[in-house]
Amino acid sequence: MTKIAKILLVGIFIFSGLIKLNDPIGTQLKLEEYFEVFSVDFAFMAGFWKLWIPYALILSILLSSLEIVLAVALALNYRIKQTLYAFVGILAFFGFLTFYSAYFNKVTDCGCFGETIKLTPWTSFGKDIFLLVLTAILLIAKKPEDRKTGKWVAITAIASFALGTFCYFHLPISDGLPYAVGDHIPTNMKEREPLKFSYVYKIKGVETTLTEMPTDTTAQFISMQATNEKEARPLITDYQLWAEGDTTNYTQESFKGAILMVIIPNIHHMNEGALPQIEQLTKGLKNITVWLVSASPDAEVNALRHKYQLALPALSADTKILKTIVRSSSGLWLLKDGTVKGKWSSYALPSADEIQQSLE
Repeated sequence: MTKIAKILLVGIFIFSGLIKLNDPIGTQLKLEEYFEVFSVDFAFMAGFWKLWIPYALILSILLSSLEIVLAVALALNYRIKQTLYAFVGILAFFGFLTFYSAYFNKVTDCGCFGETIKLTPWTSFGKDIFLLVLTAILLIAKKPEDRKTGKWVAITAIASFALGTFCYFHLPISDGLPYAVGDHIPTNMKEREPLKFSYVYKIKGVETTLTEMPTDTTAQFISMQATNEKEARPLITDYQLWAEGDTTNYTQESFKGAILMVIIPNIHHMNEGALPQIEQLTKGLKNITVWLVSASPDAEVNALRHKYQLALPALSADTKILKTIVRSSSGLWLLKDGTVKGKWSSYALPSADEIQQSLE
């Protein structure tokens, strides 16, 4: 039992930590969502919760790295008792978040496994309780002798933090979002399978659930419900691009030909130093339409375009969508006939030739 508990704890924590380090901005956004919710629900501590919002990114990398470090420490029998108490602490913390989300229906996806595996809050809470039980088994059981493996734990900590930092500057190594390279956006905006329904009819005084509409003309209709709504729902439901002033919808236009989007979700939180290089590389592109897309107000976008002499049409989109498309502000997103051909962080920009080659 203790061997199984140990294997499960180590495996799940390493898996969870790696997924979140692969996409540290995704975890950052989820932490910010929690802090915003708590600042409203616990208004007497609003200042305390809002204090953490600017540090959500570093917390994202640190907490995700801690998961892997604890797993490796347990696997190597490094300071077993202290490690298990740390497991209890982090599971209690996440358990509180998931229970609060589930009970009060505040954050519908806890982000426990990043964007790769979506869990409902109640499922996430159950997972945390299960892991606490495994930890309790190891705390009660006879402890193995501590081993002097501190250097490997330290190396793991450094490597984990480095991985999270790398993925922040160079985008996720494995992109599990529906805007990834190779995805066809129009396809992802369609239902994945036809909707199926169940029907409730009263037949001869008895309510009966059917998968098809009855042929009995005396049956009385009560209700109907989709049985595969989650499976049929499109991967993308809110991708929309609008011209300046929200007058013209450019969504379908973005699926025609080669389009390179310079994406800036929020002008006040961006790598502004990359704009001169972006401006230069867009001049070397051939047969590629370039747009600047932001969620910031038009006046701020126009001021930025004027400051850096960006002769690019400006479009607007929802902040959440832009942060999902590319985990960088600013970032580049390349489409050809609706298929994603490339995406780049502003900290690792390509050359004009690399962009052209991505289309081939």
